[in-house]
Amino acid sequence: MKMQKYLKVKPYTILGLILLLICTNHGLLKAQKNTSIQNPFFKITADNPTGTIQVERANKTLLISGARCNIHLESEKKVLTLHLVNLKISSSKFTNELGPGQKITLNFHDDAELLKIQWEISLFDLLPAITFETKCTNESDKSLQIKSMEPLSITAESKGSFIWPNAQKCLTNGAMYYDAGMIHTFGNPYQKPEPYGETKGGVMLNDLYKIDSQTVQSWWNIGIFSGYDQEGLSVGYIENKTSLGRVQLLKRPDTAFSLVAESVFNPRMELKPGQTISSDRFMINIANNPYLALEEYANAMAKMGNARIGEIVNGWCNWFYTLDHYTEEEILKNAAFAAKHLKPYGFEYIQIDEGFQTWHGEWEGNNRFPNGLNYLADQIKSLGLKPGIWIAPFVVSDTTAIFKNHPEWFLKNPDGTLKRIGPWPNEDTDWFRNESPKRYGLDITHPGAEKWFTDLIDTLANGWGYDMIKIDFVAWTVFSASQFCDASATPAQVYAKALAIMRKTAGEKCHLLECGPGNVTIGSINSMRIEYDQNYGYFNEVWKQYFLGTSSSLGAAGKRYFYHNRTWTNDADHVCIDLLSDQQAQAVASIIALSGGNLMSGDRLTAMNTNKLEILKKVFPSTGINAKPVDLFDTDPQTVFAAPVNKSFDQWAVAGFFNPDLSQSVLKKYPINRLWLKPSTSYLVYDFWNERFLGEIKDSISMKIEPGSVKLVSIHEKKGIPQFLSTTRHALQGVVEVEDIHFDTTQNVISGISVAPEGSSHDVIIYLPENYYWMPSQTKLYDSFTNYNVKMVDKGILRVRLQFLETTKISWNIKTIKQP
Repeated sequence: MKMQKYLKVKPYTILGLILLLICTNHGLLKAQKNTSIQNPFFKITADNPTGTIQVERANKTLLISGARCNIHLESEKKVLTLHLVNLKISSSKFTNELGPGQKITLNFHDDAELLKIQWEISLFDLLPAITFETKCTNESDKSLQIKSMEPLSITAESKGSFIWPNAQKCLTNGAMYYDAGMIHTFGNPYQKPEPYGETKGGVMLNDLYKIDSQTVQSWWNIGIFSGYDQEGLSVGYIENKTSLGRVQLLKRPDTAFSLVAESVFNPRMELKPGQTISSDRFMINIANNPYLALEEYANAMAKMGNARIGEIVNGWCNWFYTLDHYTEEEILKNAAFAAKHLKPYGFEYIQIDEGFQTWHGEWEGNNRFPNGLNYLADQIKSLGLKPGIWIAPFVVSDTTAIFKNHPEWFLKNPDGTLKRIGPWPNEDTDWFRNESPKRYGLDITHPGAEKWFTDLIDTLANGWGYDMIKIDFVAWTVFSASQFCDASATPAQVYAKALAIMRKTAGEKCHLLECGPGNVTIGSINSMRIEYDQNYGYFNEVWKQYFLGTSSSLGAAGKRYFYHNRTWTNDADHVCIDLLSDQQAQAVASIIALSGGNLMSGDRLTAMNTNKLEILKKVFPSTGINAKPVDLFDTDPQTVFAAPVNKSFDQWAVAGFFNPDLSQSVLKKYPINRLWLKPSTSYLVYDFWNERFLGEIKDSISMKIEPGSVKLVSIHEKKGIPQFLSTTRHALQGVVEVEDIHFDTTQNVISGISVAPEGSSHDVIIYLPENYYWMPSQTKLYDSFTNYNVKMVDKGILRVRLQFLETTKISWNIKTIKQP
C-alpha cells in the first residue's frame, strides 16, 4: 500500500528542484513500541510512529524533542514532500573511535521506493555526548542528485525543540582561515562576517536563516555559552569525510532553540544505483564549562580523524614583504642571515611563497630562479635549514601545456564547457571579465589529472627535496565544483583524497601546512592557518591584521584555540614587525608566541634593526603551549590569554593582556580563578617585556595596558622560600631556557641549570621572600662567577645574568641567608 496524499510544505527558495524526505511514518504498518537506550548521561527514545527522537538528561530534564533527519534531493518534478514508510527501529551495542556505546537505528524507505535511509543516534558509555549520522542508499535504477542531508533537524515548524536554559551567547566558525567566526549575543540580529564573501561551495539549502534574522549560521560547529561557571554545550561535525558541515541555530523567545545540521554536497553530485552516502557524524556534547565543551569536541574530531599533532614550523616566509615578485638571490640572502642569527634560537624553515612559478600549473622556477628550485632547496639545506614551498595545486592557467593538452582534466560547467575559477565575487565583475591569464580547476577524479597531481607532489618533496608544503586556494577551486568527472564525488571527498595523496607521496616527514579547511583534511595535515591572512602594505594594515576584527590573529587565536594540539597545530600568522614600534612589535610577537603554533617571521631579515631582531629571538622557538582566551565570550577579538606551564622543576602561568586601542589605555581586572589559578592563594607577578616585578596578588589580578601594547607576565604561586620568577630569554619565561631550578632548604642555596645559544646572554629572575636576603661576598653590590654574575635589582628581586661565552649550558647557584 502506498501513501497517495502529500502534505503541503513551503518550497525551499533555491535554484533547482528539491525533494525533501521527512522522517515520518503515518501508521501505515502496525505500530512498534518506542525504543530507548540509556547511559549515565542521557536517555534517548525513538518514537513510533513519528520516527522522531527525544533526549532526556540523567536528571530527567528534557534536552531534545521532535528531532528528525532530512534529505534534499533534486527531482525532475516540482518540489514534493514524500512521507517515509516501512519504519523499523532497533537498538544495538557498538565500539568505535570514541569508545563503546549503544545506538538506536531507524530504517525506512520513501514511498516512491527510491531511497533506503538509515538514521543512527549513538550514546557512549564514558562520554556526555550524542552523535547523529544519516546514510542514504539509492535503490532505484537511476542516478539521483542528492544535494544535502540533515543528520539532525530540530525546528519549531516540525514541533521540535532543543532546550538549553540561560544561554546568552554562542561561538561560531568560518569555512577556513579567513573567517574565524564570531561571538554572537542571542536576541540580536545575526550579521555574518564576510572578509572574503561567501565560500564558493557548501551553500545551505535549508532556509531557516531566511525566515528569521536572528538565525546564527556557522561552518563546522557552534559553542553555546551560559556563563563561565556554568555547563557548556558544543554542537558540531566531528568528521567531514563526505560533506561540508553547516550549522544553523535560532534561539526562540523561551528557553528552546531550533537547530539544523546540514551536510552539504555539491549541486550536481549523483548517487548511483546501489551507492550509499553518509551525512558524516554530528555531535552534541556537554561539559562542566564552556571551554571544556569546545576542547572535548576537538578531542572527538581528533579521534575520528586520527589527527597529527606536535609538529611545529619555526621559520621565515617572504610573502608579506615581497608579495609575488622576488628572486633566488633574495631568498638565499635571508636564509643565510637566518642561519647565522636565528637558527641557534630554534629557527628551522625557509618557505618560499607564490611568485616562483612560471604559471599556476607550471611550477618550475621562472626566470628569477635561474638555477631552478632543486638548487634553491639544496642551498637552504646546506645552511642547516629546511626548505618549504607554497603551491595552489588545483589552479591551472590557460597558458600552460597541461591545460592546452588535457582539457578533459578540468572542472566543467553544467553545459559541459570548462569552468573558470577565481576569487572574484561573481562573474558579473570586471575582475572576472578582464582576468588574464584565465584560470581553471584541476579535477583529480580524472585518472590523468590524479597522476599529474601525484607526480607534482613527488617532484616537490622527493625530487626537489622540500620538507614543507603549504597548500592554498581551496575555497574557489575544489569547493566551487558543481560536479566532478566522477559524478558521484563530493568536494569534501575530493579534497580529502588530494591531501591523502600528498601525505602518502611526500612522506611522513614532510610538514603539510593547510590553508584550506582542516576539518576535511584532519589526519593528513600537520598545521592549519587560522586567521584572516591579509597583512598588506602599511602600518594600519599590519595592526588590523593582528589586533582588529573578529578574524585577526588575536580573534582567531581566541576563538580557535581549542583546535591546537588536538586536531592540528594552529598557525595564527607570521610575525611581521618591521613597520611597528618596539612596543607594538612586542604585542605581535606575544600573541603569536602565546598561540603555541607555527612561528614564522615575515619581514626582510637582512634589513631588520637590532631591537626588532632581539624581539624576534625572544619568541623562537614556539613552545607548543597555547594560551586560552580568558575573555572568550566577553569581547571579540579576545584580549586576555593565559597558559599553564608545567615543568619538572616548577609550575607557573604566563598571561598576556592586550590593548588593541592605539589612543587610550585600558584597565583589565579579573578574579584569579578566571585565569585558572587558585583563589585565596598568593601569587607573584613579573612583567616580561618591561623587566619589572609587579608585586603580589591574591583573589584578583588587575592590569593597566598602555595604548597599542601588551603586558606579558609570569605568575608564580608564592612559596615562602627563594624561588624562580622569570627570565629575559623567552616569552614563556622558562620553558625553553631552564633545565632545572631548585632550592636546598638545608643549605639555603638556590641553584639552576640554564641553556641558551653560544654567544648570547640573558637574565634569570629570582624572588626572595621577606625572611630571606642575599649578601655579596666579593663586592658591595654584586658577585661575579664564571659565566654569570648576581645582583639585587629591586626589593626582594635578585638578577642572575648569564653569559654564554663559549658554552650553551651554565650551572649556577646562589647562597641566601634566612633571617632567624
